[in-house]
Amino acid sequence: MGINLSKLKIASKSAPVLDVVGMVLGAGLPQGVPAVRLARKDGVDDLVAGGFLDLSGELPATPEDAAAATPGSWQVPTAFRAPHAALAIHSGQAFLRHSAETRENGENGDPQMRSVSRATAPDLPPLTAGLPEFQAAWAARLFPEGRRPTACSIQIASTAAMSGFSHNPAFKKAGGNAIVMMVFPSYTALAAFQDSMLVLYREHPVGFRHVREAVSAQMRVDEAMAESVLDDTLVDPIPMIEPVLRPLLRQIEISVDYLARRRDCPVENFFICGLPTGFRYWASLFNRMLGRTPTLCRPLESFSGSPSAVLPDTHPLASDGTGQLFMAAIGAAFAVLDDHS
Repeated sequence: MGINLSKLKIASKSAPVLDVVGMVLGAGLPQGVPAVRLARKDGVDDLVAGGFLDLSGELPATPEDAAAATPGSWQVPTAFRAPHAALAIHSGQAFLRHSAETRENGENGDPQMRSVSRATAPDLPPLTAGLPEFQAAWAARLFPEGRRPTACSIQIASTAAMSGFSHNPAFKKAGGNAIVMMVFPSYTALAAFQDSMLVLYREHPVGFRHVREAVSAQMRVDEAMAESVLDDTLVDPIPMIEPVLRPLLRQIEISVDYLARRRDCPVENFFICGLPTGFRYWASLFNRMLGRTPTLCRPLESFSGSPSAVLPDTHPLASDGTGQLFMAAIGAAFAVLDDHS
Protein backbone atom coordinates (compact mmCIF):
# COMPACT_ATOMS: atom_id res chain seq x y z
CA MET A 1 0.00 0.00 0.00
CA GLY A 2 3.03 2.25 -0.13
CA ILE A 3 3.07 3.28 3.55
CA ASN A 4 5.85 1.08 4.90
CA LEU A 5 7.82 4.24 5.48
CA SER A 6 9.67 3.44 8.60
CA LYS A 7 12.93 1.75 7.88
CA LEU A 8 16.08 3.36 9.18
CA LYS A 9 18.00 0.38 7.96
CA ILE A 10 20.99 -1.10 9.75
CA ALA A 11 21.62 -3.73 7.13
CA SER A 12 19.84 -4.86 3.98
CA LYS A 13 18.47 -8.37 3.82
CA SER A 14 18.61 -10.28 0.56
CA ALA A 15 16.96 -13.42 1.96
CA PRO A 16 13.28 -13.35 2.87
CA VAL A 17 12.46 -12.40 6.47
CA LEU A 18 9.58 -14.57 7.65
CA ASP A 19 10.11 -14.56 11.42
CA VAL A 20 10.61 -11.29 13.29
CA VAL A 21 10.11 -9.85 16.76
CA GLY A 22 8.81 -6.28 16.99
CA MET A 23 9.70 -4.27 20.10
CA VAL A 24 9.01 -0.72 21.35
CA LEU A 25 11.69 1.42 22.99
CA GLY A 26 11.28 4.73 24.78
CA ALA A 27 7.53 4.48 25.51
CA GLY A 28 8.10 4.59 29.27
CA LEU A 29 5.39 2.03 30.04
CA PRO A 30 5.39 0.69 33.60
CA GLN A 31 4.49 -2.79 32.31
CA GLY A 32 7.81 -3.07 30.45
CA VAL A 33 8.82 -3.28 26.79
CA PRO A 34 5.98 -4.34 24.44
CA ALA A 35 7.13 -7.18 22.18
CA VAL A 36 5.46 -9.46 19.64
CA ARG A 37 6.91 -12.21 17.49
CA LEU A 38 5.26 -12.68 14.10
CA ALA A 39 5.85 -15.40 11.53
CA ARG A 40 4.53 -15.43 7.97
CA LYS A 41 3.87 -18.70 6.16
CA ASP A 42 1.97 -19.06 2.88
CA GLY A 43 0.75 -15.49 3.21
CA VAL A 44 -0.72 -16.03 6.69
CA ASP A 45 0.64 -14.06 9.65
CA ASP A 46 0.85 -15.94 12.93
CA LEU A 47 1.31 -14.45 16.38
CA VAL A 48 4.02 -16.67 17.86
CA ALA A 49 4.55 -14.77 21.12
CA GLY A 50 3.56 -11.51 22.73
CA GLY A 51 3.93 -9.75 26.03
CA PHE A 52 5.77 -7.13 28.05
CA LEU A 53 9.46 -7.85 28.56
CA ASP A 54 11.25 -6.92 31.75
CA LEU A 55 13.88 -4.82 30.01
CA SER A 56 14.92 -1.20 30.26
CA GLY A 57 13.71 0.50 27.12
CA GLU A 58 14.77 3.97 28.21
CA LEU A 59 16.59 5.83 25.42
CA PRO A 60 19.94 7.53 26.01
CA ALA A 61 19.44 11.29 26.00
CA THR A 62 22.97 12.21 24.89
CA PRO A 63 25.80 10.66 22.88
CA GLU A 64 27.71 10.28 26.16
CA ASP A 65 24.88 8.25 27.67
CA ALA A 66 24.79 6.04 24.59
CA ALA A 67 28.57 5.49 24.66
CA ALA A 68 28.41 4.45 28.31
CA ALA A 69 25.74 1.81 27.68
CA THR A 70 26.84 -1.81 27.78
CA PRO A 71 26.51 -3.37 24.29
CA GLY A 72 24.77 -6.72 23.95
CA SER A 73 23.06 -6.31 27.30
CA TRP A 74 19.58 -7.54 26.34
CA GLN A 75 18.58 -11.14 26.90
CA VAL A 76 15.08 -11.89 25.62
CA PRO A 77 13.00 -14.93 26.62
CA THR A 78 13.28 -17.96 24.37
CA ALA A 79 9.83 -17.46 22.84
CA PHE A 80 10.91 -14.06 21.46
CA ARG A 81 14.20 -15.18 19.89
CA ALA A 82 13.28 -14.74 16.25
CA PRO A 83 16.18 -14.41 13.80
CA HIS A 84 15.42 -10.71 13.30
CA ALA A 85 14.22 -7.80 15.43
CA ALA A 86 12.36 -4.66 14.34
CA LEU A 87 12.65 -1.80 16.82
CA ALA A 88 10.06 0.97 17.04
CA ILE A 89 11.42 4.00 18.87
CA HIS A 90 9.77 6.88 20.73
CA SER A 91 12.23 9.76 20.80
CA GLY A 92 11.65 13.43 21.48
CA GLN A 93 14.66 14.12 19.24
CA ALA A 94 13.25 12.25 16.23
CA PHE A 95 11.30 13.90 13.43
CA LEU A 96 8.80 12.82 10.80
CA ARG A 97 7.44 15.19 8.17
CA HIS A 98 6.80 15.67 4.48
CA SER A 99 10.08 17.25 3.40
CA ALA A 100 12.92 16.64 0.97
CA GLU A 101 15.40 17.72 3.66
CA THR A 102 17.16 14.81 5.40
CA ARG A 103 19.37 16.62 7.98
CA GLU A 104 21.94 13.84 8.15
CA ASN A 105 24.68 16.15 9.42
CA GLY A 106 24.45 17.81 12.81
CA GLU A 107 23.82 21.56 12.62
CA ASN A 108 24.01 24.28 15.27
CA GLY A 109 24.94 21.78 17.94
CA ASP A 110 22.17 19.34 16.95
CA PRO A 111 23.12 15.66 16.88
CA GLN A 112 23.94 13.91 13.62
CA MET A 113 20.79 12.29 12.28
CA ARG A 114 20.17 8.99 10.58
CA SER A 115 17.33 9.62 8.14
CA VAL A 116 15.36 8.03 5.33
CA SER A 117 12.74 9.32 2.89
CA ARG A 118 9.87 7.55 1.17
CA ALA A 119 7.50 8.92 -1.48
CA THR A 120 3.90 8.57 -0.30
CA ALA A 121 2.02 10.47 -3.00
CA PRO A 122 3.18 11.69 -6.42
CA ASP A 123 2.27 15.35 -5.78
CA LEU A 124 3.83 15.67 -2.31
CA PRO A 125 7.37 15.91 -0.94
CA PRO A 126 8.61 12.59 0.42
CA LEU A 127 7.91 11.63 4.01
CA THR A 128 11.23 11.96 5.82
CA ALA A 129 12.00 10.28 9.13
CA GLY A 130 15.04 11.04 11.24
CA LEU A 131 16.54 9.71 14.46
CA PRO A 132 19.73 10.84 16.22
CA GLU A 133 22.59 8.64 15.09
CA PHE A 134 23.66 7.95 18.66
CA GLN A 135 20.22 6.58 19.55
CA ALA A 136 20.08 4.42 16.42
CA ALA A 137 23.58 3.05 17.09
CA TRP A 138 22.67 2.35 20.72
CA ALA A 139 19.55 0.44 19.69
CA ALA A 140 21.50 -1.62 17.16
CA ARG A 141 23.91 -2.76 19.88
CA LEU A 142 21.30 -3.92 22.40
CA PHE A 143 21.38 -7.59 21.38
CA PRO A 144 24.38 -9.89 21.92
CA GLU A 145 26.39 -10.74 18.81
CA GLY A 146 25.90 -14.24 17.49
CA ARG A 147 22.61 -14.78 19.32
CA ARG A 148 18.99 -14.30 18.32
CA PRO A 149 17.55 -11.85 17.53
CA THR A 150 19.65 -9.49 15.42
CA ALA A 151 18.33 -5.97 14.86
CA CYS A 152 17.47 -5.54 11.18
CA SER A 153 15.30 -2.41 11.28
CA ILE A 154 14.92 0.72 13.39
CA GLN A 155 11.67 2.63 12.97
CA ILE A 156 9.96 5.73 14.27
CA ALA A 157 7.04 4.56 16.45
CA SER A 158 4.36 6.41 14.48
CA THR A 159 5.45 5.00 11.11
CA ALA A 160 5.55 1.53 12.63
CA ALA A 161 1.99 2.10 13.83
CA MET A 162 0.94 3.13 10.31
CA SER A 163 2.36 -0.10 8.92
CA GLY A 164 0.21 -2.07 11.33
CA PHE A 165 -2.85 0.06 10.57
CA SER A 166 -2.48 -0.68 6.86
CA HIS A 167 -3.24 -4.33 7.68
CA ASN A 168 -6.41 -3.56 9.62
CA PRO A 169 -9.52 -4.86 7.81
CA ALA A 170 -11.50 -1.74 8.80
CA PHE A 171 -9.05 0.45 6.89
CA LYS A 172 -9.19 -1.82 3.86
CA LYS A 173 -12.99 -1.76 3.96
CA ALA A 174 -12.88 2.05 4.03
CA GLY A 175 -11.37 2.03 0.55
CA GLY A 176 -8.18 3.83 1.52
CA ASN A 177 -9.73 7.23 2.37
CA ALA A 178 -9.48 7.84 6.09
CA ILE A 179 -8.02 9.82 8.96
CA VAL A 180 -6.44 7.87 11.79
CA MET A 181 -5.44 9.10 15.24
CA MET A 182 -2.53 7.03 16.58
CA VAL A 183 -2.49 7.75 20.30
CA PHE A 184 0.75 7.36 22.23
CA PRO A 185 1.50 8.19 25.88
CA SER A 186 2.82 11.70 25.22
CA TYR A 187 1.49 12.66 21.78
CA THR A 188 -1.02 11.77 19.08
CA ALA A 189 -0.04 11.30 15.45
CA LEU A 190 -2.65 12.25 12.83
CA ALA A 191 -2.40 10.57 9.44
CA ALA A 192 -4.72 11.19 6.48
CA PHE A 193 -4.96 8.77 3.58
CA GLN A 194 -6.33 9.26 0.09
CA ASP A 195 -6.59 6.17 -2.12
CA SER A 196 -4.38 4.42 0.48
CA MET A 197 -1.63 7.03 0.04
CA LEU A 198 -0.47 9.06 3.01
CA VAL A 199 -1.21 12.68 2.10
CA LEU A 200 -1.05 14.43 5.49
CA TYR A 201 0.87 13.80 8.69
CA ARG A 202 0.76 15.89 11.86
CA GLU A 203 1.69 15.41 15.51
CA HIS A 204 -0.08 17.00 18.46
CA PRO A 205 1.50 17.04 21.95
CA VAL A 206 -1.43 15.37 23.71
CA GLY A 207 -1.47 11.65 24.44
CA PHE A 208 -3.43 9.31 26.65
CA ARG A 209 -1.14 10.06 29.58
CA HIS A 210 -2.21 13.72 29.53
CA VAL A 211 -5.87 12.76 29.64
CA ARG A 212 -5.28 10.43 32.56
CA GLU A 213 -3.30 13.12 34.40
CA ALA A 214 -6.11 15.63 33.91
CA VAL A 215 -8.62 13.28 35.56
CA SER A 216 -6.15 12.46 38.33
CA ALA A 217 -5.50 16.13 39.12
CA GLN A 218 -9.11 17.28 39.07
CA MET A 219 -10.51 14.35 41.03
CA ARG A 220 -7.50 14.27 43.35
CA VAL A 221 -6.99 10.54 42.87
CA ASP A 222 -3.97 8.54 41.82
CA GLU A 223 -3.46 7.69 38.16
CA ALA A 224 -4.59 4.09 38.60
CA MET A 225 -7.93 5.33 39.90
CA ALA A 226 -8.11 7.91 37.09
CA GLU A 227 -7.63 5.10 34.58
CA SER A 228 -10.50 3.17 36.13
CA VAL A 229 -12.70 6.28 35.84
CA LEU A 230 -11.92 6.43 32.13
CA ASP A 231 -12.91 2.77 31.82
CA ASP A 232 -16.16 3.13 33.76
CA THR A 233 -19.47 4.93 33.40
CA LEU A 234 -20.10 5.88 37.04
CA VAL A 235 -18.43 9.28 36.69
CA ASP A 236 -18.57 11.40 33.53
CA PRO A 237 -15.00 12.67 32.94
CA ILE A 238 -15.84 14.67 29.81
CA PRO A 239 -15.80 18.09 31.56
CA MET A 240 -12.30 17.21 32.80
CA ILE A 241 -10.84 15.93 29.55
CA GLU A 242 -12.55 18.21 27.02
CA PRO A 243 -10.07 21.10 27.54
CA VAL A 244 -7.22 18.63 26.92
CA LEU A 245 -8.69 17.04 23.79
CA ARG A 246 -10.38 20.03 22.15
CA PRO A 247 -7.15 21.40 20.49
CA LEU A 248 -6.38 17.92 19.16
CA LEU A 249 -9.86 17.49 17.72
CA ARG A 250 -9.61 20.94 16.19
CA GLN A 251 -6.62 19.64 14.23
CA ILE A 252 -8.83 16.88 12.90
CA GLU A 253 -11.35 19.50 11.74
CA ILE A 254 -8.57 21.36 9.92
CA SER A 255 -7.38 18.14 8.29
CA VAL A 256 -10.90 17.27 7.11
CA ASP A 257 -11.24 20.71 5.56
CA TYR A 258 -7.84 20.40 3.85
CA LEU A 259 -8.69 17.05 2.33
CA ALA A 260 -12.08 18.23 1.08
CA ARG A 261 -11.03 21.62 -0.29
CA ARG A 262 -7.45 21.08 -1.41
CA ARG A 263 -7.49 17.44 -2.44
CA ASP A 264 -11.15 16.88 -3.38
CA CYS A 265 -11.28 14.00 -0.90
CA PRO A 266 -14.23 14.14 1.51
CA VAL A 267 -13.46 11.86 4.47
CA GLU A 268 -16.14 9.65 5.98
CA ASN A 269 -13.93 7.22 7.91
CA PHE A 270 -12.15 8.05 11.15
CA PHE A 271 -10.12 5.65 13.26
CA ILE A 272 -8.40 5.69 16.64
CA CYS A 273 -5.53 3.32 17.43
CA GLY A 274 -3.38 2.88 20.51
CA LEU A 275 -5.86 4.22 23.07
CA PRO A 276 -5.92 1.92 26.13
CA THR A 277 -8.69 3.65 28.13
CA GLY A 278 -11.50 6.14 27.69
CA PHE A 279 -12.48 5.47 24.08
CA ARG A 280 -16.20 6.09 24.73
CA TYR A 281 -15.40 9.58 26.00
CA TRP A 282 -12.97 10.39 23.19
CA ALA A 283 -15.64 9.21 20.73
CA SER A 284 -18.33 11.30 22.41
CA LEU A 285 -16.23 14.47 22.15
CA PHE A 286 -15.26 13.57 18.59
CA ASN A 287 -18.93 13.26 17.64
CA ARG A 288 -19.81 16.48 19.43
CA MET A 289 -17.18 18.49 17.54
CA LEU A 290 -17.13 16.80 14.15
CA GLY A 291 -20.49 15.09 13.93
CA ARG A 292 -18.81 11.78 13.15
CA THR A 293 -18.20 8.59 15.11
CA PRO A 294 -14.66 7.17 15.08
CA THR A 295 -13.87 3.46 15.02
CA LEU A 296 -11.47 1.93 17.52
CA CYS A 297 -8.93 -0.30 15.75
CA ARG A 298 -7.56 -3.22 17.76
CA PRO A 299 -4.03 -4.48 16.97
CA LEU A 300 -5.16 -8.12 16.89
CA GLU A 301 -7.58 -7.33 14.06
CA SER A 302 -4.60 -6.87 11.73
CA PHE A 303 -3.75 -10.57 11.68
CA SER A 304 -4.90 -12.69 8.79
CA GLY A 305 -5.36 -15.57 11.24
CA SER A 306 -7.32 -15.47 14.50
CA PRO A 307 -4.78 -15.17 17.31
CA SER A 308 -7.41 -13.93 19.75
CA ALA A 309 -9.08 -17.33 19.54
CA VAL A 310 -6.04 -19.03 21.07
CA LEU A 311 -5.03 -16.35 23.60
CA PRO A 312 -6.24 -16.75 27.19
CA ASP A 313 -8.43 -13.92 28.48
CA THR A 314 -5.65 -12.91 30.88
CA HIS A 315 -3.10 -12.37 28.11
CA PRO A 316 -2.11 -8.68 27.68
CA LEU A 317 -2.80 -8.78 23.95
CA ALA A 318 -6.30 -10.18 24.50
CA SER A 319 -7.36 -7.10 26.48
CA ASP A 320 -8.99 -4.32 24.47
CA GLY A 321 -7.10 -1.79 26.58
CA THR A 322 -3.68 -3.28 27.25
CA GLY A 323 -3.56 -4.77 23.76
CA GLN A 324 -3.52 -1.23 22.32
CA LEU A 325 -0.04 -0.73 23.82
CA PHE A 326 1.31 -3.25 21.29
CA MET A 327 0.27 -1.12 18.29
CA ALA A 328 3.80 -0.01 17.35
CA ALA A 329 5.42 -3.39 18.11
CA ILE A 330 3.02 -5.20 15.78
CA GLY A 331 3.43 -2.54 13.10
CA ALA A 332 7.23 -2.68 13.30
CA ALA A 333 7.16 -6.42 12.69
CA PHE A 334 4.65 -6.09 9.83
CA ALA A 335 6.82 -3.44 8.16
CA VAL A 336 9.78 -5.83 8.01
CA LEU A 337 7.67 -8.79 6.86
CA ASP A 338 6.10 -6.68 4.10
CA ASP A 339 9.43 -5.40 2.82
CA HIS A 340 11.40 -8.64 3.03
CA SER A 341 9.04 -11.58 2.58
